[in-house]
Amino acid sequence: MQFHRDLNKEIIIKELCEAYNSENKSFDAFHYDEIKYILLSHLETSKEISQAGLEEVIETLLSKFHQEEITEDNFNNFFNESIEKYHAKELKHYTLVTSLSIDFVPYRRIKINDSIIKFHGKKFPKKYKDERREVFEKSYTTENDNDFIKVSVQTSGKSHFDAFEKAYFDLNIFRAIVCFHLNSNTEIPLSNSADRSINKVLFGKYHTLHFANSGKKCDPRIYWFETNFGEKKSSFPIDKKDSLKKIFDKWIYRINNCQESHNIKLGQVLNLYVSAFDEKDKHTCFLKGWVALENLLGTYKNDLILKRCLAVYGKDLKPRQKQIINSLKIQRNKIVHENDNRINSIVNCYHIQRLLRDIISCNNLFYWKTIKNNLEAIKLLESRNLNISQLERDIKVLSEIKKIKKHES
Repeated sequence: MQFHRDLNKEIIIKELCEAYNSENKSFDAFHYDEIKYILLSHLETSKEISQAGLEEVIETLLSKFHQEEITEDNFNNFFNESIEKYHAKELKHYTLVTSLSIDFVPYRRIKINDSIIKFHGKKFPKKYKDERREVFEKSYTTENDNDFIKVSVQTSGKSHFDAFEKAYFDLNIFRAIVCFHLNSNTEIPLSNSADRSINKVLFGKYHTLHFANSGKKCDPRIYWFETNFGEKKSSFPIDKKDSLKKIFDKWIYRINNCQESHNIKLGQVLNLYVSAFDEKDKHTCFLKGWVALENLLGTYKNDLILKRCLAVYGKDLKPRQKQIINSLKIQRNKIVHENDNRINSIVNCYHIQRLLRDIISCNNLFYWKTIKNNLEAIKLLESRNLNISQLERDIKVLSEIKKIKKHES
């Protein structure tokens, strides 16, 4: 964990001094929050720490001001101490309990990253069901029975917030894989504001977190509400069960076993994709899907996006794909820069979904043994655009460089 290089610590420290009242040893609340969120925005960290965890690290750092004035000299030391204090916490085991809006999945248990995902049919196990009922009774709400598949995810974290975000992240990877292959490939736009998401598999209404094995709620006051919840249940195509399971198995195996850096990037992209396609508003879905595409391709520059997308398509398909991607670019710019959303974005959403699926399947996961990280995945994409003579020339040059390096060593 570190701060982005653009953070001006001198200005932050000056702001802290102005916000601090030395007489009663307290900060001005609004000024304090402004500083805290500036620091949070500049943090660069892994997904292992939740939003609540990051806030705790920053608040620990800022609390040092009560003991000693923070200066440029001691700022980094205090920050490192805050990180060490957080990581020194005991790792605890938890179970996320939720549901998915589908009537069947071809698994009883799978592993994604460090999370064990179990599917329980249409009823929650009793130890979780009783605890969930108590939570909702205390919060004056109810959970209606439905035929969604009930799911539990075993994971661990330094806090229950860390564990929730980690389990949610890993379950979303599975959900993204399923949605890539169960979602419609296209749809004729009938209106500008469809009242349902493109994703066939959505989360249930509530998520709760429990201590592993015991079933006891980790905090009786806390549950998570799914903002994109929908009542509709999807049917799994049983006639395609075996063929779809083979595809799911291949994706899960390769994601679990690819290089760590590549695994993290794929997880981020799949979470961005599945979150985008949960959105009911198709303009929002399209824009968030474009962000997922930028993230996968490592660029926000339109010419590079076009070039890298085209790399996975054959010569005969490239002209058509070029027109499609250019249309996506134009429509995206109209919405973002001109607030022009007159054109229905639903077809654009399906194009984005196909591009993401094709690039991940035909590049990132097809060459998963070779690719070390996303930079190499992008390099592979760009190399695929070169003709044979260009590739042979590059190989010849690299071969000579290799000889030089061996001689130098």
